[in-house]
Amino acid sequence: MTQANKKSLTEREFEKSIVKYLDNNPDFFSREPELLASMQLPHERGSAISLVERQVSVLRQQKDDLKRQLNILIQNSRTNEKLSDKINVLIIALLDTATITEFLDIISNQLQKDFKADSVVLRLFQSHFKKVQDKSILQTREEFVDWSEPVLGAFEKVIKGRQPVCGNLKKGQLDSLFETEAEDISSAALIPLIDNNDSHVCYGMLAIGSKDRNHFHAEMGTLFLSHLGKIISILLNKYR
Repeated sequence: MTQANKKSLTEREFEKSIVKYLDNNPDFFSREPELLASMQLPHERGSAISLVERQVSVLRQQKDDLKRQLNILIQNSRTNEKLSDKINVLIIALLDTATITEFLDIISNQLQKDFKADSVVLRLFQSHFKKVQDKSILQTREEFVDWSEPVLGAFEKVIKGRQPVCGNLKKGQLDSLFETEAEDISSAALIPLIDNNDSHVCYGMLAIGSKDRNHFHAEMGTLFLSHLGKIISILLNKYR
């Protein structure tokens, strides 16, 4: 080690000891007011400011940051409350349905209206719905599908993950879900329909699409989407 490096190391150790001392003695500057008043700190604009001015500036910045964070939390809370209200309204409406046809119509129409979606599609795997009384519905309603490879393989990761995914879907996924509307959908939320996180059976998928590429993205929270998927799956129990 060179002499310069040794000196630099010694200086860093000395600085650390000063920091530790000041940290352990927060009343130091109150006992040495002359030193506090004479201290000058470099400023980014080139001039010097006193330590007190620097402290005031830092505290003001911290206050502004906390205020922004609080506003974000308040806004998120209001958004979550509105989402919760909409889901509750949807649940009540679904509970009042007498047929599978009414059930499917409400999901499509209400979700598209309440969640301001450009497209909402429900895809239910036919083999899981043995209790549908009118079997012709399984053939005539577009919601019921009998997917096989390679179509089903395009959703294998989502089905195994058992959690909603958001963002830009692959072309094969878009085509299978949104069909003629696929080219207009730039981002989507894809929700596997399962009873709970421990379930190994997926009964279908709910997809909510948007023409806005940034409306659904990978970093957004999926708690409400997961809740929505489980509710729909549970309410579909009487048809399975």
